[in-house]
Amino acid sequence: MSQIMNVVVFLAGGLGLFLMGMKFMSDGLQTVAGPSLKTLIGAVTNNRILGVLVGVLVTCLVQSSSITSVMVIGFVNAELMMLKQAIGVIMGANVGTTVTGWVLVLDIGKYGLPLAGVFGLIYCFVSKERIKYSALAILGVGLIFMGLEAMKAALAPLANSPEFCDFLRLFEASSFSGLIKCVFIGLVLTAIVQSSSAMLGVTIAMAHQGLIGFETAAALVLGQNIGTTITAFLASIGASRAARRAALFHILFNVFGVLWVIVIFRSYLGFVEYVLEAVFNITDPNMIKTENGVSVAPYMTASIATFHTIFNVVNLLVLLPFTGIVASVLEKLVKKKVVKKKIVATKLDFPLLSSPFAAITQSNREILLMNETLKTMMGDLRVCLTNGPDARKKQDAIFGAESHLDIAQEEITNFLTNLLSNRASLAVANDAERQLRMSDDLETASDYITQILKLHLRMSEKNVAFDEEHSSGILKLHDETTLLVDRVQELLEQANKDERNLSVIRKQGFDITQLVRDLRSMHWSHLAECQYDPLVTTTYTDILNDYRKIKEHLIIAAETGLGVK
Repeated sequence: MSQIMNVVVFLAGGLGLFLMGMKFMSDGLQTVAGPSLKTLIGAVTNNRILGVLVGVLVTCLVQSSSITSVMVIGFVNAELMMLKQAIGVIMGANVGTTVTGWVLVLDIGKYGLPLAGVFGLIYCFVSKERIKYSALAILGVGLIFMGLEAMKAALAPLANSPEFCDFLRLFEASSFSGLIKCVFIGLVLTAIVQSSSAMLGVTIAMAHQGLIGFETAAALVLGQNIGTTITAFLASIGASRAARRAALFHILFNVFGVLWVIVIFRSYLGFVEYVLEAVFNITDPNMIKTENGVSVAPYMTASIATFHTIFNVVNLLVLLPFTGIVASVLEKLVKKKVVKKKIVATKLDFPLLSSPFAAITQSNREILLMNETLKTMMGDLRVCLTNGPDARKKQDAIFGAESHLDIAQEEITNFLTNLLSNRASLAVANDAERQLRMSDDLETASDYITQILKLHLRMSEKNVAFDEEHSSGILKLHDETTLLVDRVQELLEQANKDERNLSVIRKQGFDITQLVRDLRSMHWSHLAECQYDPLVTTTYTDILNDYRKIKEHLIIAAETGLGVK
């Protein structure tokens, strides 16, 4: 009993180190490669091959197909990516995740502790961000190998236990029923751990100690390919139809691959063994050798990595020509349904917080949508000021939009606050802080738009109106402010923001300020000549001040977006 407890404790410890190593490596690589990730995601088009290549490269950089899939689903949900584009990226992610297996093929287990120790010190004491997070990634690699060696050591005594070996024979993939059992076990365990890479490490550790054969390990890997889809599925709950379709594709793609391999499992293993012999000169993956007095299967890691890679590459090649058909089928399978969800004004996905780059990209999209809403509010306000057709409907639309922006700002603030509470690079943290300030300024601008409408409605209720000169002055000021909203939108949408555009915006702001002064002077001069209702004077000056406030908050938002303090 004590031996079993020792195995369980050390196996759990090794798995914990492995998972922590995967997280550190992923966080470090994502931080260092952040600009590259942004370029890669931006390169995705309707070209399926390019989408696959982007999926492969992004997953190699973040070292997790689950993170890539969650990113893609978040982007689809935020309408930053179309379903057909997402399908290519998800297919490529399945190939990119096989890199983990080849990392484990490197026989550097004994260097895991020195790697973790040296680069752990560098991470703690170096302040330069790129070096710091590069060290974190290598520290993660060291922990991965420490975890793998710990799992191997924990499992080694079981190789000499007849009872445990007899138990494992119940789950060998030597028969069809045994094959199904192994696939199911791999699926369930991966769904629980939510990391196919971690379960691949456990499988390799067991196979390396000779506890399971190559065919059993291969069957477990098949199950792991299905189990890994649970993360993306959970991320799609409550998301848009397109996002749910992307998650469903991820599941169907992996399930389809596993099913056709199960049908030809023996022949498929024969093909993999042929490749192993031709490429690696491995004649028997199950060959046992004695190393340091311990019997191990030294070729098992490379054999499992080869099986994993061939499976995902062939599955990709089989389905790649049919991505258009698959997208059409998914559109029919996933119908529109009413989903009650907590987030009501934005399409922010909290699972994306596991990838700071993806999270900050999605929140930036919501900032742009806030400014677009301001533009719509300004158009509706003009209709109200001129008492145009559908003025009543436009009034309701403005009040609804202002409430919408209130909620949107709250959700963006909550999302970005959660992002900042996690480990984030300085660049991501700065972007998050800028977005927090921008959302506040844009929401405040919407408050002043609503205030102008309220002032206009108050005059209507009192049967008081501006004369033609005052009305034309307000409409001119309104049009100049609307132009400023457009220019701010153009600046925020630019991938590489140009400070010359900010100069244009500031010039526009100066012109608005000057126009406010001219209109106020015109009004005071009229007061000396004519008698006005006091409500006209107070309302007119209040409206001028509100437009000036809108201008100020728009310019601050533009300066913040450009990083100007």
